[in-house]
Amino acid sequence: MRIGEPLKPDRAFMKLYYAYLLIADAIIFLGVILPAVISAVVFLPLDQSLTVVASLILPFLLAVWFIAYWIPKYYLSTSYVFAESEIVVEKGVWWKHKSTVPYNRVTNIDVVQGPLSRRFGLGKIRVQTAGYSAAGGGAGAIAEAQIFGVKNFEEIRNFILDMVRGVKPVAVEAAVEAEAAVAKQAAQQMLDELRKIRDLLEHRDQSG
Repeated sequence: MRIGEPLKPDRAFMKLYYAYLLIADAIIFLGVILPAVISAVVFLPLDQSLTVVASLILPFLLAVWFIAYWIPKYYLSTSYVFAESEIVVEKGVWWKHKSTVPYNRVTNIDVVQGPLSRRFGLGKIRVQTAGYSAAGGGAGAIAEAQIFGVKNFEEIRNFILDMVRGVKPVAVEAAVEAEAAVAKQAAQQMLDELRKIRDLLEHRDQSG
């Protein structure tokens, strides 16, 4: 990995998505379409059964074709850039989406592998920031940037961690500044009280 050099998902990413498509198609066809077609053929007149079969099969095939066409387009649209100060993730075929995450805002990095992605040797890296982590709440925190479809996910994770460790987090800087302000205010209050005590003692000595 090199700083500033674009990185794309592994080509096995497309195989993974085709596998997801095949599994989803099998479930929908066997669980919904096939029983409906059999029922139409058995219980309806021929012309009506043909209409039902066509109304089920044609949209199903169209959806399968559309998703199969979309997968390589989505693969080509996805890229990751690890710059000196931030991570940039771009993706989207028709609606482009670009996420920029500064290293000094990163609070958590997770590596996720499902059963199928493990089969293809792929992993997903979820990068969370302070604001997004708070919004998501604990283990279910929302990821502000996701690097998916990569085989060298451990290398990428370690690279991001090294970049994060080299920059003081914004959240830590804010906390330090807040503590310093509180300490300064407390010290000023103590000085004011000491001055009041000194003035009272001087006034009493003069009166005596």
